[in-house]
Amino acid sequence: MSRTMRYRMRCWLAAHGLPLLLQGASRQRRRVSRGQALVETALLFTILMLLVAGATDISTLLTDHLNIVYAARQGARIGSTLGASSTADCGIIGAVQAALAGDANITLTQIIIYESDANGLPVAAAEEVYVGTTQCDLTTGLPTNSPSVNTWPASVRNNTAFLENSLGVELDYRYTFQLNLLGGGSFLSSDHAVAPIEPTLNPTPTPAG
Repeated sequence: MSRTMRYRMRCWLAAHGLPLLLQGASRQRRRVSRGQALVETALLFTILMLLVAGATDISTLLTDHLNIVYAARQGARIGSTLGASSTADCGIIGAVQAALAGDANITLTQIIIYESDANGLPVAAAEEVYVGTTQCDLTTGLPTNSPSVNTWPASVRNNTAFLENSLGVELDYRYTFQLNLLGGGSFLSSDHAVAPIEPTLNPTPTPAG
């Protein structure tokens, strides 16, 4: 190739070839940049979804825990009022189930009615244990299921003034996460509440005439 031809080729490349090469490289950089942006967006979206799911599950768990505590307190309050009445257990079960009605995340496994000591702990061999699905017979006022443990029936509960028992209600339950995007599934837990049985004065005082 002559010197003139080489000179003309260099001039042509300077005028046309180099801009084309630069243009191709620019296009390739733009494609890489768009791909990187898509990957980063996908990762960010996934992390945000996990955070939202976690916050939702935790807030729902806290709310449902308050519902369980409220249900246990309602049961203990009713048990305290009914004392040694034969309908006491049914009243407790009804109060607990009414307080948790419509809460789809909580499944009661056991309702335990027990005699409590001064520290709120169960007294040994003094409890009534019912399955969580126990219902009440509205005609008799008694539970439709017999307790699996029957060592503290209502008839032996002491409601004598100054000697009255303290009644505890423990709720064992399974909690299922609402969204479960974090893979937590469900877990077992329990809460309880204690209240002193309301004493009955005997003999009943007669108002002054």
